[in-house]
Amino acid sequence: MRRRFRIVAYPDPQTLPRIMGVFAQRSLIPATLAAQLRDGMFHVEAGLDDLDPQAAAIVTAKLCEGVLVASVHCDTAEDAGEDHGAAAPTIIAAA
Repeated sequence: MRRRFRIVAYPDPQTLPRIMGVFAQRSLIPATLAAQLRDGMFHVEAGLDDLDPQAAAIVTAKLCEGVLVASVHCDTAEDAGEDHGAAAPTIIAAA
């Protein structure tokens, strides 16, 4: 099951390296990664495969601790409409 992290952060040259550092510290490699500067904020989406709910909650909390992060939303591929299995809870956090 793929977990999708949607991160809104303040634009700064250190934003993307800091976000990727959270994944790197846990030896996690996103299967997908996209970033866009929109409406004066960075919108980053990272997809990770086979990440259990507890690990997803920890990563979400760590991302929210970032100085440049405004909010983090984590859901599953099912929540995104990519699969029609049982949906897992969505994790939302704001810095």
